[in-house]
Amino acid sequence: MGEHTAGADEAVDGAEDSRGFFRRHSWLTAFLALITVLALAVGVFAYMLNHSLTNIERVPVTLNESVRPAPDDSEALNILLLGADAGSERNPGGNSILEDAASGKWPTGKYRSDATMLVHISADRKTTYIASIPRDSYVPVFDDTGRQRENTKINAALSLYGPSGAISTVENLTGLRIDHLAMVDWDGFEDITNALGGVKITTASEGTRELNGKEALNYVRERYSVPGGDFGRVKRQQNFLRSMMIAILDRGTLTNPLKLRSTLSAITNNIAVDEDWSNSSIRSLAISMRSTRANDVTFMTIPTNGTGTDPVAGSIVNVDYELSDQLFQAMRDDTVGAFVDSNPDLLLGSPTEVD
Repeated sequence: MGEHTAGADEAVDGAEDSRGFFRRHSWLTAFLALITVLALAVGVFAYMLNHSLTNIERVPVTLNESVRPAPDDSEALNILLLGADAGSERNPGGNSILEDAASGKWPTGKYRSDATMLVHISADRKTTYIASIPRDSYVPVFDDTGRQRENTKINAALSLYGPSGAISTVENLTGLRIDHLAMVDWDGFEDITNALGGVKITTASEGTRELNGKEALNYVRERYSVPGGDFGRVKRQQNFLRSMMIAILDRGTLTNPLKLRSTLSAITNNIAVDEDWSNSSIRSLAISMRSTRANDVTFMTIPTNGTGTDPVAGSIVNVDYELSDQLFQAMRDDTVGAFVDSNPDLLLGSPTEVD
């Protein structure tokens, strides 16, 4: 275990304030929505697509290649999705998280990061698996140089050591090479939902209803009445992500230039990717995934062994390393389908099974 300073403790404590949790967490919707929209818009709205991509911020990655897993020869992709709060609206006159990330000067402890998702896109581009890593997962955390620091909650990696620290922490947890990074900000969450004309969502307790931006934000932010605590909130976030993907795939969005333009603008204005991920590569990925539909995306949470308490970190989630290693190996081998068939309890249920 590495050093754990008082300053680090304070930053991690700041990371634990969950009042803004789902503002951050649900913004992960943006990246997959972007990929889906781009894929289906290619050729029809080419100019609109190319123009929108120029809005995306780029994030420098400082890790030395010698401390990272070797690149995989497979055509499969592993993408790390990160989200955090304290966007520009919460800091009037200050930088948003996207601007701070792109600047290369990370403000330690400024952001409370609770959204960590590993996206595996199969080599044939026919299936996508999204594995949420709970914010309180107790793991070895690595800094932006790839050096192990302290054992604490995974959400401290971004808060303390920035995007490169988060990448290194997840690479060391999984043994997987992270091919690309996408960071999302909650500032435009309501804008995206409203740009779609609202999002229809189905839940166990309230059936199907349409949520506007503010209503959607309330749904994904609810803290006290959600069964299962943080695990239940992860399911809510994934349920909304699934619903938003369905809304974006609706032809009313894809065939309406004004609606598509406003949706693309809201998404690309609130996303940052690693500096090596070029617009042309994003376009190529979008084209290769042009037949993707919502039912081609599988949502899950990494295997865990319940919760516990750490004298420094407080309430924690215990990672089931044995079963998690099987999941990460399946991603390495591009055989995740077989893994989830054997472990259905890790999957997000149907909408009527989510509160």
